[in-house]
Amino acid sequence: MKYTSSNEAPKSYHLPAGDYPVTIVEASETVSRSTGADMIKLTLDAESPDGTQSTKVFDYLVASASSAWKIDAFRRALGLEVVQGEPVELAAEDLVGRTLRARLKVEEFNGRANNKVEAWLAPLSGSGNAPAPASLAAPAAPAAAAKKEDASNEPF
Repeated sequence: MKYTSSNEAPKSYHLPAGDYPVTIVEASETVSRSTGADMIKLTLDAESPDGTQSTKVFDYLVASASSAWKIDAFRRALGLEVVQGEPVELAAEDLVGRTLRARLKVEEFNGRANNKVEAWLAPLSGSGNAPAPASLAAPAAPAAAAKKEDASNEPF
C-alpha cells in the first residue's frame, strides 16, 4: 500500500456544545444491562446550523422511576403533553424520522471527543413539529411480553 502522509490532526466528528435540531435515524427497544429495565436506544443525527458538519449521537431512554424525568423531557421535546401519573407506552418504530431539539454537550471518552444529549428542549413556537402518531401517546398496555435480550455494548 502506498499513500502520501498528510500530517494533519484527526478530523473532529463532534459539534460544539449547544442547542441543535436532531433527527432520530434509528430507535430500538432493548433492555438495560445495568437495571434490567426496558429501554429505547436512540441514534440521532445532529447537524450544524450552516449544514457543513453533522454527527451521530446516541441516547438511551430507560423506563425506570429514576429516569422518568428524562423520558418526560423527551416527550415534551416531541411536542407531546405530559400528564403526571399517566402511564404511557412509547413505540420505538414511531420515533424514527422525528426531528426535535436537544442541548448537546461534549464529553471525552478514550481520548476522543463525542457529543451527548445534555437536555431535551421544548419545540420552538411555530416550528411545525408534526403531531405524534397516535401510538406515541397511547396509554400503556398491561404488563407484556418477555424482554428482549441485549447482546450489544450499551452503557446501561
